[in-house]
Amino acid sequence: MNKESIFRQLELRLAGCSLTADALGAFSAMAIADSLRQKRSIISHHLNNLHREQRVVKVNSRPVLFLPVEALRRHHRLAVRQGDYASIQALCAERQDSLELLIGAQGSLQESLRQCKAAISYPGAGLPLLLRGPTGTGKSFLARQLWQYAIEQGILPPEAPFTVFNCAEYANNPELLTSKLFGHAKGAFTGADRAVSGLIETSNGGVLFIDEVHRLPPEGQEKLFHFMDNGTWRRLGESSDERSATVRLIFASTEDLEKHFLATFIRRIPVIVKILPIAERGQYERLAFIHHFFSSRGAASSSRFVAG
Repeated sequence: MNKESIFRQLELRLAGCSLTADALGAFSAMAIADSLRQKRSIISHHLNNLHREQRVVKVNSRPVLFLPVEALRRHHRLAVRQGDYASIQALCAERQDSLELLIGAQGSLQESLRQCKAAISYPGAGLPLLLRGPTGTGKSFLARQLWQYAIEQGILPPEAPFTVFNCAEYANNPELLTSKLFGHAKGAFTGADRAVSGLIETSNGGVLFIDEVHRLPPEGQEKLFHFMDNGTWRRLGESSDERSATVRLIFASTEDLEKHFLATFIRRIPVIVKILPIAERGQYERLAFIHHFFSSRGAASSSRFVAG
């Protein structure tokens, strides 16, 4: 039996195996050799080669265990950041967060996710974060995942709101756009027959995701960077004391920064992350997207068939 056959057997076994000492006993060199009816020396040779190739991790318990890395990540949501672990408990301590399950989390997105985690985790209101990339690269999806990550990690409470605002929907009406973000006082403009809270106010204690932020007019950018500096703002038409809120801000844009933003606005966004299009994500990740797409479509089709 060759190395690849042994590796496939390991992956198949671990997919349905619990991570307990009793269950994982089947992953020692002796247990594998017995089950495959091979000499222990041959199995040990192949397992050590797989370990050198970083395709399996070694758990230095008694007996030593050899576990396939991708199966641990995929089926057991373990991060697997190193090649050797002192015990099963040490391995299981590396539970993945939701961001590490994303396609590319250990590849093209690794540095981007590190920056995003740092921004959302920063004390206070976090650090303002701008996601840059073409349409369809998953900026909106990533913003929502960051909100979920913040709740998972205890950075935000479970009831923390996640609010989405797309500036493109109001690009032709700067006054209404500003009103949507910051609210307005009664009589602030024609038709404003009552005071209305803006999204800054209703997002207090959570995350506000502002998509296509390049559509925000200069006046809106100025009000927004004032809020980023001080955590305070006034509703449109108000002249009284300023209001305050704690909101983590995530922006997204497809456009060139220098052409569409005030320099004073950009300076207040310390974390700018480029999200690569799928075409630039490498063959392994592109295949993973294809597999995910067909798996999702297949599941949806099966659900419709059963429901019918």
